[in-house]
Amino acid sequence: MLQIESLSCFRQDRYLFKDLNAKVLPGQALQIVGENGAGKTTLFKILAGLFEEYDGRVIIADAVGSLYLGHRYGVNDQLTPVENLKFLLSLNEIQLAPGLLTAALARFQLSAEFDQPCAALSEGQKKRVALARLLLTSARIWLLDEAFSALDAPGRAVLSEVCQAHLASGGILIFSSHQGIPEFAAAAQLRLEVGS
Repeated sequence: MLQIESLSCFRQDRYLFKDLNAKVLPGQALQIVGENGAGKTTLFKILAGLFEEYDGRVIIADAVGSLYLGHRYGVNDQLTPVENLKFLLSLNEIQLAPGLLTAALARFQLSAEFDQPCAALSEGQKKRVALARLLLTSARIWLLDEAFSALDAPGRAVLSEVCQAHLASGGILIFSSHQGIPEFAAAAQLRLEVGS
């Protein structure tokens, strides 16, 4: 469970958001909505524990762990997709068999790009390298800030399927998107608007 209680954030002489409240249970999705500059990314960073200048409380029940994927992909252009995943996992002292890494990349339609430097990939392909981490984590809370942007229709379909499977297994999903993804947004049982 993730619970937000009376969450407010005051920055640059204004409230980005004030008195936000939400409770997200296992198997539920929460869509964060708001205009550009409304504070969505700040809210994600608060939920991920990366920003501490706020009032209110964020309660995460149990040691379920969370994975935050933001606007910056965290992909090194000099490394291959496989090398990038190995490095990102090593930051959390996670070692997985190479076969699991290539299977995750294949799920995100990157089979032909395993050994290419990421500098040779498109923006959408780089994003899919980062998104492959979703298949390699035990975190039960996924925080996806604009994860659907820069993806083509097949990429959005794969991400939607991966997120649906996460919810079906009792995971929690918190996401934002400016993209038209009605097939997935309809699965969001909860909505939270910032900046209004």
